[in-house]
Amino acid sequence: MPYKIPLRQNSDASVINLLHIIDGLGVGGAEMLVVTLLKNLKGYNLHLIVLGKPDTLVKELPADCTVTVLNFKTYRDIPSCAFFIRRYIKRNQINIVHSHLYWSNVTARFATPNNIPLYNCIQNISSMASYTANRLSLYLEKFTYKKRHHIFAVSKVVLDDFDQWVGLRGKSTVLYNIIGDEFFTASPKLSFPRERIQLVAVGNLRKQKNYPFMLKAFRLMPAHVSLDIYGIGPLKDNMQEEITAHNLNIRLCGLQSNMHEVLRRYDAYTMCSTHEGLSLALMEAMSSGLPAFLSDIPVQRESAEKAAVYFDLNNPQDFVTKLLETFNNSERLKEMSRQGIERAGTLARKDSYIQKLETLYHAK
Repeated sequence: MPYKIPLRQNSDASVINLLHIIDGLGVGGAEMLVVTLLKNLKGYNLHLIVLGKPDTLVKELPADCTVTVLNFKTYRDIPSCAFFIRRYIKRNQINIVHSHLYWSNVTARFATPNNIPLYNCIQNISSMASYTANRLSLYLEKFTYKKRHHIFAVSKVVLDDFDQWVGLRGKSTVLYNIIGDEFFTASPKLSFPRERIQLVAVGNLRKQKNYPFMLKAFRLMPAHVSLDIYGIGPLKDNMQEEITAHNLNIRLCGLQSNMHEVLRRYDAYTMCSTHEGLSLALMEAMSSGLPAFLSDIPVQRESAEKAAVYFDLNNPQDFVTKLLETFNNSERLKEMSRQGIERAGTLARKDSYIQKLETLYHAK
């Protein structure tokens, strides 16, 4: 915890002092959203408080953003972090607070004075990501959430889940996550080879992404279908052992910084998550013209609509069958590619998001 509260010199009192708060800056949807916002919000004095480790994306932050890193580790650190943030808000005359992810949302509610607008952004299905695994997180959510707090949710499914478990008390808005403009330069794909199908998946190697399902499916998959997975995480070693043991046509490719170029090398995108808020990786894949093969969960249908084929998570053979059947229908694949680009453009364009966000910031 910094001993001294940083003070940013502000020579223009008419400029809004905007504070974003986030748990960390590892590679994830919420973290990438924050970095994108800080790069593109103009006409503000920008502040960022990172509760925990700054991590990978800290180098992407703009130079004109004042960054403070705390030492948050467990819920026991909430009081000290909240006290620090409250003093930070007062010292820097913060006008708006915008928090992201669970611990930041809870801490920001304790820290933010009643007369300062607070926006809490929910990025995941809270019941599955937090509440069912740890009932204390649900009680803490209910205790800290007040009518004056404006909830941002990255999908209707996420907002409905929060309403069901916590109950909406004030204003709420669905703001779909955004991706970089570089992804929207692709044209619909016009050819799809049947003799060699190259699939791609993007997502951290952790439980939520449900990669064991994909490993089971590839034990049933014909040899001419391959899968490259981009991401890192705690399941890497176990996944690699199973891939090697069963000689699966799957590669673990780690992280890549130029995914807008990498994705276009592939024929289709796949994702087998058990739950998502709204997947940035899916938006990136669809905007790149890749037909999507997705787990049949509500948020994926909200995200992709008719631009995807959906498979049963209880039946790996269903994925295999639907993939092969669809690749025998080139017209269907072309249509999925076109629809995916359109759908991603509707949901995930940066300029549209920022315009909506600034309207909410300036609302009375």
